[in-house]
Amino acid sequence: MHAFRTTGRIELDPGEKSIIPGKAEALFQLRDADPAVLDSLDTEIHALVQHANSVGRCRLAVERLSASTPALMDQGLQAALDRAAEIRAPGKHMRMPSGAGHDAQWLARRLPSAMMFVPSIGGISHHWTENTSDEDIVLGAQVFTDAIVNALTG
Repeated sequence: MHAFRTTGRIELDPGEKSIIPGKAEALFQLRDADPAVLDSLDTEIHALVQHANSVGRCRLAVERLSASTPALMDQGLQAALDRAAEIRAPGKHMRMPSGAGHDAQWLARRLPSAMMFVPSIGGISHHWTENTSDEDIVLGAQVFTDAIVNALTG
């Protein structure tokens, strides 16, 4: 599986340095373009919790806070982005799924949509140190503009 999963928050209660916590809470996010993969990950989390509860002293529970159905991007628009990227940055681009609840996921249910990412410095994403060079932002804007023209003119 190539699903994206992260632990975005772990909280201990009371959370003081000299007190053993009586409660812990972790927030996980699961992403993939395939709903079957998301279902499999959900099943695995529940199985892990069930196993931990059967052998451990601490009781665990899983609560789903939200879920959304992945939406595939329009292949024609994605192809336009690919062509524009190959002209502006030959061999330096790739397709990759997001799986996140971006606006494009919601728009894709109503109209053809596509997403484009520009690289983060050092490949660091979803972290407080995430940054993108000005040059890559400009290049991304050029690719995006070329793709729009390409998609409109065929």
